[in-house]
Amino acid sequence: MKGILFVGLLAFASAAWAGDATDQVVRFQANARVVLDAEGVPQQVQANEKLPPAVRSAVEQRVMQWRFEPARIGGVAKPGVTHVSLDACAVPAPDGTMRMAMDYRSNGPGLAGGAMMVAPPRYPVEAARNGREGSFNVFMRIGADGRASVERIEKVSGTVKPFEKTLQEWVAAMRYVPEEVDAAPISTQMSMLVDFEMGGGSLKELAREKNERDAQSIGCRRAAEGAAQDPRHPVVLDSPFKPITTS
Repeated sequence: MKGILFVGLLAFASAAWAGDATDQVVRFQANARVVLDAEGVPQQVQANEKLPPAVRSAVEQRVMQWRFEPARIGGVAKPGVTHVSLDACAVPAPDGTMRMAMDYRSNGPGLAGGAMMVAPPRYPVEAARNGREGSFNVFMRIGADGRASVERIEKVSGTVKPFEKTLQEWVAAMRYVPEEVDAAPISTQMSMLVDFEMGGGSLKELAREKNERDAQSIGCRRAAEGAAQDPRHPVVLDSPFKPITTS
């Protein structure tokens, strides 16, 4: 469920709304490490340090209000650590503040190094030469050591073989911070939809197009007025910490 936060002018506003774009809605992602007690109540929230201070504070205040189903060992509830990802959008208000809407996206292991999102794989040279395209669901296991490995690749369209090696290497290069249960790191299964499409625009162009589409979402319209999850984002399949309340 989305909610609205009103915060001071964000530090990144000048970069995000350079030139004549100062009246546009900006969509971005945020993430945070969350320490939970045995009842699934957040005891500490540490938002990504790469976020501007005002955004970090807003994220931490919001996530502290959430509640999770606790992890269990032998039927006994245990404390632990999870990492949450949020969708957010912001729009400048006439009074100089920033109106921002936030929405829970997922929780599970966190990306290492303070990354906000997973970098996409490179298009295989041979596949590009042959005009091969494809879309695949990549199922991966994030180990207790934070390393990722492919469990299976399911075809949505195209043929797996021209892209299999690239996907294997891409996943193997990923690094995560695992979830913890009772102070011990655990492994987690995730899936991600990956598209290989010829003739697409540059990453900057695609990001701009996505931002324009996202700006029409309910949450962004609510932010602008003052008041479907991207399938390419990793989906955590077996986190022991299930969200109960994320409003």
